Amino acid sequence: MQVSEYPGLTPVQEKKLKLAVEGNCELCSEYFALSFLEIHRISRRCYREMERDPSTRILIVCHLCHQHIHRLPVRVKDQRAIVSRRSFFVRQDLRKILGYTPKPYSPPPDTYASEVYEEYFYHFPPGSFRLGG
Repeated sequence: MQVSEYPGLTPVQEKKLKLAVEGNCELCSEYFALSFLEIHRISRRCYREMERDPSTRILIVCHLCHQHIHRLPVRVKDQRAIVSRRSFFVRQDLRKILGYTPKPYSPPPDTYASEVYEEYFYHFPPGSFRLGG
C-alpha cells in the first residue's frame, strides 16, 4: 500500500477524495480504479491563500501523472490552474471531506449612501473622466 503524501488523512478520507473526483485523474482526465489514484500535495510556499482552504492544496492524480509532477517538475502555478478548473460541486465535496468550513460572511458596518456619494465625488468630481463614445 502506498504512503500518502498528504499527512493526517485517514484511508476513508482518501477514498472519499478519490470518489469526489469520480475516479478521474485531474491531470490527464483519464478514469482509473481508485487504487491507482494518488493524492498529491501542492507546495504552498508561494501561495498564502492555500493555508486557509485545504482543498486547494491537493490534486488527485494517477500514479503516472504523480511521477510526472515530481520528475519534471510541474510548476506550482500550473498545479493551481488545475485546482481552479474544478467544478463547484467537486470543490464543495473536497472541503466537506477535509472538514473545512469557511468563515461566515459579516457585512461591513452600516454607512449612509449620501456619505459614500459625497466621498466618491470629492475624489472624482463630475466631468473629470472622459465619457466614452
